[in-house]
Formats: sequence, structure tokens, C-alpha cells
Amino acid sequence: MHLPVNSILQGGKYKIVRFINSGGFGCTYEAEHVMLEKRVAIKEFFVKDFCNRDETTAHVTVGTLSKKGIVNKLKKKFVDEAKALCHLEHKGIVKVSDLFEENGTAYFVMDYVDGHSLNEIVKKQGALTETRALKYIRQVCDALQYVHDHNRLHLDIKPGNIMIDGNDNAVLIDFGASKQYDEVEGENTSTLLGKTAGYAPTEQLGNNVVKFMRATDIYALGATLYKLLTGVTPIDANLRASGEPLDPLPSNISKSTAKAIDEAMRISKNLRPQTVKDFVNLLNDAADGGDNEDTIIPQKQTTKQEKPKQRIIYPDPKPEPEEKEQKPNRSKLYTIIAACILLAIAVFFITKTSTPESIVETEVTDKSYTSSKNITFIYTGEVDENGAPNGNGKGVYTEGTYEGTYVDGLRHGEGTYTTTDGSNTFKGTYALDGYSKGKLTWSDGSYYEGTFNNNEPYNGKYYDKSDGTTYTVQDGEYK
Repeated sequence: MHLPVNSILQGGKYKIVRFINSGGFGCTYEAEHVMLEKRVAIKEFFVKDFCNRDETTAHVTVGTLSKKGIVNKLKKKFVDEAKALCHLEHKGIVKVSDLFEENGTAYFVMDYVDGHSLNEIVKKQGALTETRALKYIRQVCDALQYVHDHNRLHLDIKPGNIMIDGNDNAVLIDFGASKQYDEVEGENTSTLLGKTAGYAPTEQLGNNVVKFMRATDIYALGATLYKLLTGVTPIDANLRASGEPLDPLPSNISKSTAKAIDEAMRISKNLRPQTVKDFVNLLNDAADGGDNEDTIIPQKQTTKQEKPKQRIIYPDPKPEPEEKEQKPNRSKLYTIIAACILLAIAVFFITKTSTPESIVETEVTDKSYTSSKNITFIYTGEVDENGAPNGNGKGVYTEGTYEGTYVDGLRHGEGTYTTTDGSNTFKGTYALDGYSKGKLTWSDGSYYEGTFNNNEPYNGKYYDKSDGTTYTVQDGEYK
């Protein structure tokens, strides 16, 4: 619940004009400085899961006594952050001009940026041109360099936190997740951790941002540039760590820009550019037409925008394409297919009348096997008379380990699959080597439970641990 329009703060100094939005720790309003007749933005501390507001007095209280301690602690840090931000002076950073307590909570006042966020612009106009995107990113880099020079990380850089003002300049906003670091020890001395899916690297998702390391913000810079150029939000960093690739960039994007994005979005923080200057130098290479042939993020052969992938992990890497062979004569192909069908029918009736079980009760230890889907793995377990995995067994794949039932060399039936890096685990039913029905759980506690289609959620429930939101998935769409 937010403050109603025309609410008065500070004895009439500020008047609420409209509610803008709310997050986990506060509400943001457009307001007016009455005496100066100036528009401002006001952020109010209000933890939506723990706080209540009296509809008559607007006074904020903590819902339960058990939560009072944590709310007071968060409120103190909210105030401390505002105090620190008041000292940041840069044209590319929203300015904090006032701080006060009222209604049992805290508020800070910022400059109002009259414009639209990059997220709104991309949503309305689609992907930006490379020239326009690089212009905004360079401006953000200049502001972020200033932030880093003051021993602070922003920790929530994304298109939604970059406003484009009336002069077509980028302004970095919302430092609610930012952190100040001690200049001597380098330890984190501050507050709330932003974890926006797609823009937060793995160390941030795992709450491991305990040292001052600029590379955490640089990952978000690369992800933001990716979104501006594609119109698509990057997939979760944990999914990328498990082997899920980013959607390709448009084909008209320079190889140098693609390389800059790739290096900024490295999973290992030590392999990313370590300073904003390093990242800007990669962008300058792009402007100079630098030629980097080892770009990892592929580029599309078409500029058509594609629907972003949902949060899901394929059970194994897709098989390498086989070498092209000369296509057989179509009539011969039909003859071969017909013969195979007759042979399959004959085998079925023979096995039904001669032996009740085709599984050989033999353990095969550490035997390499390549399935009919061209996926190679190390297998231990029951096999059929031809040596193919058939029955209960264990398969060690490139990206993880499966324990459960096999049919003709494919995972089929009940089983459990865990990725090598422990980022997620699937437990349920397989069908011909793919997820069919079950529960997929990520290391951060998020999970999806239901049916799958092409290894993606189809009908079920998805719970996002980062914000406690539960989504219904129907026919592949998140609602």
C-alpha cells in the first residue's frame, strides 16, 4: 500500500503527485517541492512483506514483533545509504538532496528525471541501433567509473535503472542496492543486495559480493548492452554457468561489440574486464572496427527478434552435428524404412514369445556409450544383449550425472539428474532422454514443478526464491 496522491510530507514542503513504482524495500513517488515549484522524486522505506500502513494516518508499522528487529536494521541502512549518496556529484547520477523521517519510516528526496528508462524505450521501440546503444552505455560507464572511484558498487545496473532525459543523455538511478566498501580492509559495510535475473552475475546470486570488485557491475553493463541490442533479457547467470547459451546477437552487430559483451559477461569474475576503463577500451575497439575472431556469443543471421528463453536447463549439451553425407535415393530410403518396421515387428513378437526380459543382469563399469541421439556418456548399470544401457543404471555426462532407468540407451522413466557444478537438480520422469514430468530445483532454492515440452516448462508452477514470487506456467507461458 502506497501513499495516496496529494499526501503532504514535511509540513507541506513536499506534495505527492503520483505513485511511480515499488520494490522489495521501498515505494517511489513523483512529488513537488511546493515552495520551489520543482518536481522531485521521493523514495520511501517500506518493506512490503513486513510493513503495514494505517489508511487514515499513513503511519507505517511492522506487521509482527518478530520482524521488528530486521526492519529497523534495514531502515538504518536505508538512511545510511541516502547519507552517502548525498555526496555523489555527477551529471550521470541522480542527485539525492534531502533525507527525513516521518510516518514511522524514512524518506529521501532525489532529482526527478523527466524521461523514460531504457527498459521502457526498448519495450516500446524494440532493439536499439549499435551506435545509439553504445552512446548510452558509454555515458553509464562514465557515471559508474565515478561511483567506483568512491569505493562503491551499484549492484543493480539494468535498463530499468537507466533514465534517458530530455537531452537524450543517460542518468543512472536507484542506488538502493548499492554498497560502500571500507577503504582499508575492502570489506562490505553496507546494505541491500540487488539480484535482478539476467543482469546479476553468479557471485551476486550466491550472496558472495563481500569484497570490492568492479567486475560484478561490469557483468551487468555487458548484460544491459546485450538487452539494448537484442531486445531480449539475458538468461539467468546460473543457467549460463550450467551450459545454457545466450541467444545470438543480430548479424549486423560488429564482432568487436560482441566480444566486449562476451568478455564482460564471463561467468568467472576474474576473467571479466576488471575496471570500467578496461570495458570502455573494448567498446573503443568496436568503434575503431577492431577484429576479434574468437567471439563466443554467436551472431544471428537475421535481425528478427526472438522470444527469450524461459529459465530452464537442458539435461545435456546438444549433440555435435554429424558430417553431412550424400542424401540417399528417396525410393531406397522408403524401402529401408519399411524393412526396419517389419524387422521391429518381428523382433517384438519373437521377444514376447521367447523371453520375458531382455535386460542382462550385468554391471558394466565405466563404459563409454554413444546414444542414438549422438550424446556420449560413461555408463554403469544393466544392459541388454547388445550392450546398450537398458534398465537401472548411472550415466556420467559432460554437464552432469543421471541415476535411473534407461531404455535402448536413452534415459526413459524415473530418474534424477544433477549438474556437475551443482547449479540444479531434476527429479522425475524422463522420456527419450528429455525431461517429461517432475521437479527442477536450482541451487538458490528456486524451482519448477510440472510437465515439460522440449525440456522447457510447459504446465506447472515456478517459484522464484529471489523475490518469493510463484508463477503459473500454462502452455509454456509464465503468468
